[in-house]
Amino acid sequence: MKGTVVRVFQIEAPPARVFRAFTTKEDVEQWMADHYEIEPRKGGKWKMGGEKDGFVATGELLEVIPNELLVYTWQMNDYDARTGKKIPNWMDTNPTKVTLRFEKAGRGTKVTVRHEGFPERDESYWGVDVGWDMLAGQVLKYYLEHTQTEFNRWWKENESDWQERMQKAVERRLKTSSHREVK
Repeated sequence: MKGTVVRVFQIEAPPARVFRAFTTKEDVEQWMADHYEIEPRKGGKWKMGGEKDGFVATGELLEVIPNELLVYTWQMNDYDARTGKKIPNWMDTNPTKVTLRFEKAGRGTKVTVRHEGFPERDESYWGVDVGWDMLAGQVLKYYLEHTQTEFNRWWKENESDWQERMQKAVERRLKTSSHREVK
């Protein structure tokens, strides 16, 4: 069975600004990844992370309607951060698909995320589920709704325990999901 994560976020910034936060190297490197490359056009490629970081996510842009829609594949490759060797996982041969819709809503933007194509109740499913909540729902939102100085201060206060908080949230969702299956 294939899993799908759907999330809706309200961000107090215009659709063009939110769209740009997903499609420009400078923006993505501020709120999500230390290394990011993108060709923001249909058929364009994107790459995030590096082997020394322990992961490389890559994909192809399938549909691009500026300020309205972004659809792309997502392929995750894990690496041993110590040795740099690739760690096989199902995502490196089974890309998932992300659809982002940007709609004007009041003074801001309603962002609808649909990330599909992975096993349900799998750790990677819950990692994506938690990842969208924490990265788009918290980091991106703060990045776009505050000044660069405020964001930098906030991120400095939160960055050190970010991965640990994410991992704990994934473990909680895995545990909750396992309890539901047993009943």
